[in-house]
Amino acid sequence: MDDKTIADIESALHLLARRLRQARLHDFVLKQAGLDIDQAGLAILYALHAEQGSLRITDLAERLGIDAPAVTRKAQRLERLGLVSRARGVEDARVCRLRLSAEGQEAISRFLLARHQWLITLLADWSPEDQRDFARLIGRFASDIHRHLDELHA
Repeated sequence: MDDKTIADIESALHLLARRLRQARLHDFVLKQAGLDIDQAGLAILYALHAEQGSLRITDLAERLGIDAPAVTRKAQRLERLGLVSRARGVEDARVCRLRLSAEGQEAISRFLLARHQWLITLLADWSPEDQRDFARLIGRFASDIHRHLDELHA
């Protein structure tokens, strides 16, 4: 691959990362979903949704790359909002597990639908072939990044 292609990819990734981190997009999708929650709270809901069960606070912290006390504080707020429930571990009562409540499941479903609708709107002018190619390539790219980062931490 030539240096110009790599430079173009680097530039596009930088712009993409910067724009996707902006609060305006997060706020827009949340507004479309009718939710009032911050990104950290949403990350917890998303992780619990992906798990389709309960997670220990420590496991959730590891997945999100933050410390357990921060997850605990966020979880307390989400619990007050009725979006998660806490339970003591069956195998060890000292362990706290988090699970999406019915309200939390409904909230993350609304968020995912709003994000899905945003992507449909964003890609509306793309041909079906371009959409499929993009899905395939970005999926491959994300998998390669994931694999590479796992190798760095091994």
